[in-house]
Amino acid sequence: MGTEKCPFCGQEIDADATRCFFCGSELDRESVDKRLEQLQRQDSSRRKVHSPGALVAVVGIILICAVLFRGTSGVKRPPTVEDQSERSTVQLNAKVTLAGARLTISNNDPFDWDNVELEIASDTAGDHFSLAVPKISSGQTHTASATEFSGKDGISFNPYTMKLHRVWVRGETPSGIGSYLAGLE
Repeated sequence: MGTEKCPFCGQEIDADATRCFFCGSELDRESVDKRLEQLQRQDSSRRKVHSPGALVAVVGIILICAVLFRGTSGVKRPPTVEDQSERSTVQLNAKVTLAGARLTISNNDPFDWDNVELEIASDTAGDHFSLAVPKISSGQTHTASATEFSGKDGISFNPYTMKLHRVWVRGETPSGIGSYLAGLE
């Protein structure tokens, strides 16, 4: 006298039983055959879900997403002038001094400035030059030569042929984007 699994509930039952002790199902030949056919249909429908076509579709969707979201790796870029109109700004407590062709920017705030963009403008209309600085810590200064600043065309600021007119400081603060503008006369 052996045991086997009930085709209806899966419990171990006596091999000679005519009714399952656990679920009460009839175990006559007709009932068991119907149940086995039902289980085979369910099993074949599960296999269809895992067909190569479904796998190809999933891989295709992943590739499309990878192409669409390429270049959005989470690397932060410095805030730009366009960001200023989209987000509210915080007034930075900064001090900018110019000695010859060297700019010194002091962070007088009690917090760090992250992803800082320094931008200078010459007295010639439309000439803007920028320099990205990862961080200026609270109470610290950053000194840069005017020649380190470059325009969108890749040309560097030339202190011998251009006069420095304005300095903008923009960076991320705990409260949002911070901004400071200094006119140099």
